[in-house]
Amino acid sequence: MIYGGAGGPDLAEVARHSGLSEKQVVELHASVEYVVWFLGFQPGFPYLGNLPEPLHMPRRAEPRLQVPAGSVGIGGAQTGIYPLSTPGGWQLIGLTPLKLFDPIREPPVLLRPGDSVRFVPQKEGVC
Repeated sequence: MIYGGAGGPDLAEVARHSGLSEKQVVELHASVEYVVWFLGFQPGFPYLGNLPEPLHMPRRAEPRLQVPAGSVGIGGAQTGIYPLSTPGGWQLIGLTPLKLFDPIREPPVLLRPGDSVRFVPQKEGVC
C-alpha cells in the first residue's frame, strides 16, 4: 500500500487528530492484522476490524464525490478499501493496487468475512 500523497489526501488530518506524526500513523496502521468483519456499501468493500483506537476518526463532514478504486480509508473504528470508484466519506490514507472486485472473476470478490488483512507500506509513500 502507498500511504499518503495523492492517494492518501487525509493522512495529515488523521495524524493531527490522533496526535501522531504521519510516519507514526503509517507504522501503527500497518502494524495490525485486520479481520474482514463484513462486506457492504458496494460489492467487495471490506469493513476491517481491529483498527487501533488512536486511529479512530470521524467521517468527513462533506463526502468526496469521487473516491478512486483501491483507496484505503478510516471511518469511525474501522478501516476499509474502496473496491470501485465511488462517492465516499471516509478519511483516505493511502492506495492499494489490488483489485477487490471483478465481476468476471470467480468468485468476484477477493476478500470474505473472517479473512485477515495486513497492509505493507511501499517505499513510494510515507513509511
